[in-house]
Amino acid sequence: MKAVDSPENKRAERISYRINQHHLSLANLYECLVDRDFVIAEIEIKDIILDLRFILKSLEDDDF
Repeated sequence: MKAVDSPENKRAERISYRINQHHLSLANLYECLVDRDFVIAEIEIKDIILDLRFILKSLEDDDF
């Protein structure tokens, strides 16, 4: 088994992907707020909150 395929490396990749997605979402949220596009901002906020709740649940279940 290669080190690249180790469970810890796959876990790190998943975490990195999620954090990158959060950065993109927050940047989009910033632009929506600056542009006063509150309808899209609200959707973005709800999506971010939902994903953070999933992460919190994973932490509580010791499955992150």
